[in-house]
Amino acid sequence: MPIRRARLLLAAVLLLTLVPSAVLGHAELDTISPADKSSGPPPAQIVGTFVQNLDPAKSNFRIVNAGGTVVAEGGKVDPASPRRMTLALSPLPPGAYTIRWTSFSTEDSELAHGETTFTVVAATPSPSVAPSASASPSAEASEAASPSTSSPGPSASPTGGTGTPTTSTSDAIIPVIAALIVLGALAFWLLRNRSRRVG
Repeated sequence: MPIRRARLLLAAVLLLTLVPSAVLGHAELDTISPADKSSGPPPAQIVGTFVQNLDPAKSNFRIVNAGGTVVAEGGKVDPASPRRMTLALSPLPPGAYTIRWTSFSTEDSELAHGETTFTVVAATPSPSVAPSASASPSAEASEAASPSTSSPGPSASPTGGTGTPTTSTSDAIIPVIAALIVLGALAFWLLRNRSRRVG
C-alpha cells in the first residue's frame, strides 16, 4: 500500500511540474524593435525575436495607426535564424502606432499573438541663421543669449518587451484543471484508505 501511495504522489508532482511548460509552450515574443512604448524617428523596419522557431507562412506583423488603419503588414523569417522576423517599413508620419504580432511555432504547432506600441515624433528643424557682417550689436547679443536647439534623438528604452500577450486563456486553464482533478482524486483516495483503517 505505501508503494502505491508513493507512485500516486510522484505522478501528481510530475503533472504539476509539466503545467508551466504546457502554458509557456508557445512562440512568445522575446524582444521587439522599436521597443514597447518607445518614441523617436520613424523606424526603417520592425525586428522581433521569439522564444521558439517560427513558421514563416503563419507568422506576421501588422502595424496599425491611431485611427485603426493597417499601414503595413507581413514579415520575413530569417532562414538562418528562424526565431527572428522582420518587416520593412515605408516612412511613417508622426503619431502613435501599434504592432500586432502573430507567431506560429514549428516546435509545438502552437499559435500566439500580442501587441506592443511605439510613437513616431516629428524632428524639430535646426535654425539656419547665417552671421551677417552688418548685424547690429543687439541682434548678436540676442543670438548669443538664446540657446541653440537640436533635433531630438530617439529616447533610450530597453530593446526587449513582450508586450501584452493575448494567448487564449483556455490553453492555460486546461492543464491547471487537470492537475486539480488529479490532486482531488489522490486526496479522496488517501482519506478513504484512512477511514477504512479506522473502521
